[in-house]
Amino acid sequence: ATADSFKRNADIDSVLNDARQRFVDRNPKSLARHIDAKQSLPGGNTRAILWYNPFPLTLVSGNGCYVTDLDGHQYVDLLSEYTAGLYGHSDPTIAEAMIDAIKDGVMLGGPNRYEAQLGAAIVERFPAIERVRFCNSGTEANIMALTAARAITGRTRILVFRESYHGGVMVFANGGSPLNLPFPFLLADYNDEDGVEKIMRENADELAAIILEPMLGAGGC
Repeated sequence: ATADSFKRNADIDSVLNDARQRFVDRNPKSLARHIDAKQSLPGGNTRAILWYNPFPLTLVSGNGCYVTDLDGHQYVDLLSEYTAGLYGHSDPTIAEAMIDAIKDGVMLGGPNRYEAQLGAAIVERFPAIERVRFCNSGTEANIMALTAARAITGRTRILVFRESYHGGVMVFANGGSPLNLPFPFLLADYNDEDGVEKIMRENADELAAIILEPMLGAGGC
């Protein structure tokens, strides 16, 4: 049998095991770092979505659309921090602005001169936004928005969609997560307009907000 015919007839487990072993052999420094990191970090990192088998690569630098790992391999970055990295890595104008800000001091414990400038730019760009409050993460922003909606309306329930994701404590893939916020969530099917309207009408007196992920990243996108 030729090598090509063997590959065509190999079972999936053998192929996967071979791929994993080649990955391990190619990335010994990332593996060593991962083993060390697991001693102090669950899963060897602080962001569960970045973990994968057999271990995630350790990235050490980025430039433009490229990232480089601990073993010296360069990759095209198609993730772009889940679309937050719009300008790529190490943009000189952004880097210079960050260095200037750090020189002036970080976490000063009071209003600084930059936050209002950024807020004004956002309000000007998006007419629907009247005021801005900045948060440390998308998860925190969603929590603040939903708790505000509950406080303002005096209602409690939140309508979400199956397979959606709104942060580490609002995961609705595969029926939800035991780590989710203890809010009374109502589950609807994405794109089921009639079903959503029915749920809204049945819970009109208790529904505080609907949170929508326009593109279901956790739903197979």
